[in-house]
Amino acid sequence: MVAGKEGCPCTNEAAALSSLTERSCEVASTGEPGVLFKMGGYCVPISYGSSKCLLHDLHNDPACFVDGDDIIPPYCFRAFCYVDADVCARESNERVYRSDYFNIDSGVDVFYSYSTCNSTSDDWLGPVDGKVEPVNLGQITIKANIPRYVLPMMYKRDPISNEILNVMGSEYYDNSVPYEGVYPSFAEKIMKFSQGDIKNITYTHRSKVSSDLHPTSSFTAAVQDIQDGLVDMSVGPFWITGERLLMSAFTVPIVYDKVFLVIPKPGADEGFMQQVSKVLQPFTYKLWGLVISIIVVSGLLSVWFADRPKARADHWPRLRRKKMRRKKRAYMRLAVDSILEMGTFFCSAGVGLDPGSNLSNKLLMFGFGFFILITVSSYVANLAAFLTRKTLEGSVTSIDGAIARGWKICAHPIFVKDLELAWPNGKFVFSEAGTEFYGVLDDYIDGKCKALAIGW
Repeated sequence: MVAGKEGCPCTNEAAALSSLTERSCEVASTGEPGVLFKMGGYCVPISYGSSKCLLHDLHNDPACFVDGDDIIPPYCFRAFCYVDADVCARESNERVYRSDYFNIDSGVDVFYSYSTCNSTSDDWLGPVDGKVEPVNLGQITIKANIPRYVLPMMYKRDPISNEILNVMGSEYYDNSVPYEGVYPSFAEKIMKFSQGDIKNITYTHRSKVSSDLHPTSSFTAAVQDIQDGLVDMSVGPFWITGERLLMSAFTVPIVYDKVFLVIPKPGADEGFMQQVSKVLQPFTYKLWGLVISIIVVSGLLSVWFADRPKARADHWPRLRRKKMRRKKRAYMRLAVDSILEMGTFFCSAGVGLDPGSNLSNKLLMFGFGFFILITVSSYVANLAAFLTRKTLEGSVTSIDGAIARGWKICAHPIFVKDLELAWPNGKFVFSEAGTEFYGVLDDYIDGKCKALAIGW
C-alpha cells in the first residue's frame, strides 16, 4: 500500500482525531473507537485518512453504501490520506487541502491530499450547501503566506550577511527566517489592536503546487493556497480581480493602485505643416465653422441689402450696365464677391463702409465689425500659447489611442480577462515569465510591444 509520494508523505493523525472527546463514537460495523465528522455526522475509525493511501470513504462514508441500481459516487473510489501541509508545500508540488470537518476552535487542524496518492479531488470538491458555522475568533493563530519579496513592503534578510533581499532564494522556503517590511508591520499592528482576538500571526511561503497552477502570478498562487485551506490569509499588495474574488474574500484596500500607460519618449514635431496648423488651434473646428458661417451669411445679406433701386444705381454699376436684369449668374458672382470681401474684412480685423450705402447695410457692417472685435480678441489672446507649445511627434495619451494606432501593449497576465473584455480589438502581450512587473518590463525591453499598461 502506498504511503504518499516523496516530499508529501502520508501522516498519522489518529492522535489528533482521538483528542476530540466530545465527538467520540463507536464504529457500528467493527465496534472500534471512532470520531464523528461534525456533530451529528457519521462515525469513522480513528485511523481514518492516516498513514496510507486508501479508499477511506468507500469503507466509511454512508453515501458510498448503496443498494440495487443506485450509483456509487465517484469520490468513493478516490484514494487519499492526511499529510503535513507545511512539508508538502515546501518539498513537493502536490495539491493539499484543509479539512473542513473541524472548526478552528476544535484544536484539530488536519490537511489531506489526493494527488500524493495518484488520485484526484475533482469529484470531491463539488458544490457545497453554503452553510457557514459560527467561528470563535478568540485567541486564534493566523497562518499567512507571503507571495514574493516586494521592497519595501515585504522582504527577508540574508541569514549570513543580513543584507536585504529582493530576489527569492532558498531562504524563502525557510520559515525560521523572519519577514520584515511595511505589510508585516501593519499586520502586527492589527494583531495588537485586536486586544487578544488574534493571538499570533505566523508567516510562511506559498506552496510549490500553487505556483504550478498559476505560473504567471505568484500573487494568484498565494490566493490559491487560501482557497485550498493551506493558510488563513495572504499578506501583500494584491490587485483585486474577478478570478481572485472567486477564490477568496479581500479586506478593504489600504491603498489604490493606478494603472499607467507608458509609451516611448516622443520627439518634438517641428515640421512646416505642423507649425501652420498651430494657427488654427486656438479655436475648435466647430467654432471655426461658426465663424465661416457668419462670414457667408453676412456676405449674402450684404447683397440682399444692396439690391435696392438706389443701391443698384449708386453701389452696383455692373447691374446698372446690364440695365437691372436679374440674372442668376450675376447674383452668384455678386455673392462670391461679397463673401470674399467679408472674409478680407475679418482677416484684416476691420470693415470698409461706403458712406452712400443704405441704413440696413450700415447696421449689418456695424454688427459684423463687433463680431470681428470679439473674435479677434479671443483668438489673439490664445494664439501665443499655441505657437510656443511643442507638439510631440506620434504622442499617445490613452489605451484607446494606442489601439487606434495598432500598437501592441504589454500588460500583466492577471489582467487578461479584464483588458480583453474592455478592449476586444486591442493587441495585448501578456508576460509568461512569472516574474510579475519585471517580466512585463522585459517584454517591453525586448521589443515585443510599443507601450506598457502597468501599475506600480
